[in-house]
Amino acid sequence: MSPIDSEVYESLMSVAFDLAKRGIGNVAPNPPVGAILVNEDLEVAEGWHAKYGGPHAEAACLAAARSSGIETQGATIIVSLEPCGHEGKTPPCSQAIIDAGIRRVIYSHPDPHPVTRGRGIQQLTEAGIEVVGGVLESEGARLLAPYLCHVQRGRPLVTVKWAMTLDGRIASATGDSKWITSEETRRWTRERRGHHGAILVGIGTVESDDPQLTSRTEGMKDPLRVVIDPAGRISADRQLLHDGGDVLLVLQEGQSAPDYLSERVEILMVPANRQSGGKSQIDLDDLLRKLGDRGIQSLLVEGGAVTIGHFFDAGKVDRCEVLIAPKVIGGAEAPGPIAGRGLDMMTLAIEALDPRWTDLGPDRLLEASLSLAGRGRYNP
Repeated sequence: MSPIDSEVYESLMSVAFDLAKRGIGNVAPNPPVGAILVNEDLEVAEGWHAKYGGPHAEAACLAAARSSGIETQGATIIVSLEPCGHEGKTPPCSQAIIDAGIRRVIYSHPDPHPVTRGRGIQQLTEAGIEVVGGVLESEGARLLAPYLCHVQRGRPLVTVKWAMTLDGRIASATGDSKWITSEETRRWTRERRGHHGAILVGIGTVESDDPQLTSRTEGMKDPLRVVIDPAGRISADRQLLHDGGDVLLVLQEGQSAPDYLSERVEILMVPANRQSGGKSQIDLDDLLRKLGDRGIQSLLVEGGAVTIGHFFDAGKVDRCEVLIAPKVIGGAEAPGPIAGRGLDMMTLAIEALDPRWTDLGPDRLLEASLSLAGRGRYNP
């Protein structure tokens, strides 16, 4: 087979990205990785990291090739992340690649983890295997953003999500919000929850909406549900206290929760870091660091407006997912999606970077990275 040119590399790498996405929600704290093998007869095998503790993408791809009778000697393997070179829950992928007689390894993004960084590449190179990196690296970084944020910053990547009408309302003036978006959009929302390690809301949302905060999607794990409840005032009849799922109740240090709560949820004490409007607020730096220590790579903040505003004011938002329904509510008292201090000048406005629009039935989804004024931009 003649050398694969860069255009074909990129096409195959896009396939590897799609394969990697199949593992999102089930492989953390490992990153999602996909791999595709092409041999000299143009036979193809695919693999991805499907479950934490299970085979890595390269091993799964090589196993698929063997089971299909596809020759691996002299083949090229395309991987979305630099192959690992250490023994963890599974053997090193670099050795599996060497043993399979692979001639060329193409990868998208280097692995910044100190345990594996560069080791696999060194082992492959020393074995005489051609290694090419950086193929569609920016796209690879977008796929790996939660993992990269966790490794490099010690905290989860934070995505805020809200649904609103065309006139920017999240409820009517009476507080009614069921439903702004269509059933198709709400189904997408439930599925997307399973892509995150944790989902967070404030106590106001729990008391007003009584949400379950579960994925309810086959094959997807439910995220850890985090409730910011500084004073420990959650009502005993809330659904999420009785369904057997994992709940982390965040209280302000110095406060206490009713005894019955400790039997149903885990309590996490977090200090307050400032005063706003006479009320203390949870220190989000401390909370995110503690979530990171638990291996949470991705945090979805679903509301409400006060909680989302708190994250924006603290400069702790990396991405947004905004669902817009073709409806108008009106009303001066109808709430918007973001409370908090806000910004004083339009020149300080937070920009949505690389916005991507998707139709969800009658609704539209905007996904974007965010540039928080004066704080830089994490996610590519």
